[in-house]
Amino acid sequence: MKITLALIVAVGTSIAPSAAQETTPAPIIQIYREVVKEGKNAIHTKVEMDYVRAFRKAKHPSYYLALTSMSGPNEAWFISPYPSFATAGENQKLGEKEPLKSEIEMADAKDGLLREPSRGLWAVLRSDMSYRPGKVNIGKMRNVSISTFRVRLGKDEEMVAGAKAILAGYEQAGIDSSMLCYQVIAGAPSGTFLFFTPMESFAEMDKMPARQMAYRKAMGMDKYQNLMRGSGDTFVSIEANLFEVSPKMSYVSKETSDADPEFWLSKPAAAPAKKPTVKK
Repeated sequence: MKITLALIVAVGTSIAPSAAQETTPAPIIQIYREVVKEGKNAIHTKVEMDYVRAFRKAKHPSYYLALTSMSGPNEAWFISPYPSFATAGENQKLGEKEPLKSEIEMADAKDGLLREPSRGLWAVLRSDMSYRPGKVNIGKMRNVSISTFRVRLGKDEEMVAGAKAILAGYEQAGIDSSMLCYQVIAGAPSGTFLFFTPMESFAEMDKMPARQMAYRKAMGMDKYQNLMRGSGDTFVSIEANLFEVSPKMSYVSKETSDADPEFWLSKPAAAPAKKPTVKK
C-alpha cells in the first residue's frame, strides 16, 4: 500500500465503523486501488504486513480495511474513512513522525516493485441511495460486492430516481442485507458511483437470485422492466466485482477485531523445531 499523507487519519475503519462504535457510515472515504503484478500476491501480502506492524508498533490511531479482488483485475483496495475533509487536512502531518515515517518509506520502496500504476479516489456517502447502512458490521464482514456505475453527463437525476425505486423495492420485499452508496468526487471520471454490499460469508451469493426476484416483484415487473430499458440512456458502463477481506493487510480498531480476534489478529507461523544435536 502506497501510504500517502492523505491516507493517514485518526478515526474509525473502512466504509463504516464497527458495530461497537457508531452505526453511521463514514461520510467520506479514501480508496487506494493497487494493481498487483501477476505472481506477486504472496510477497505483496508480506510487504503489506510491514505497514500493519509499523502502525501497530506506533499505536497509531488511524485504521484501514484491505480488500483483495476475486474477480476483475488483480487488485488490492485499501479503504480509510474521514468524518470531514477538514479532519483529513488536519491529520496529514501524523505520518511525518519518526520512527513511523521511516518505516513507511521502507515499506513503500518494497511495495513499489510489486504493483502496477495504481489509483487513489475520494468519495462521499450518498445516504439517499444507501440501504440499511446501520446493519453493516465490519468485524463480521468477510466478502464485499462492489458495483461501479458510470452515469452519462446530465443523467444524474435519472440515476438517483432509479436507485431510489430499487431501494423502495428492497424495503417492500424486506431484503435482509445492507448496501452503501458512495459518489466519487476525485480520482475517477465524473458520474462514478460505488455500491458496496457487505457479506458475512461468500455463501450469501447463493441467495442473490432469490433476493433479486423478490425486489423486482415488490417493485412490479412492468416498472422494473421500464427502468432497465432506460438504463442504456443513463449509464456509460456498469461493472460488478467481488472482493474478500484480507485481515493480514488490514489495520483495524480493537472494537473491530474483538468481533472475531481469531480472524483479525492472525499470529505469525511458529518457527520449525530445531533438530536435536547428536554428539559424536
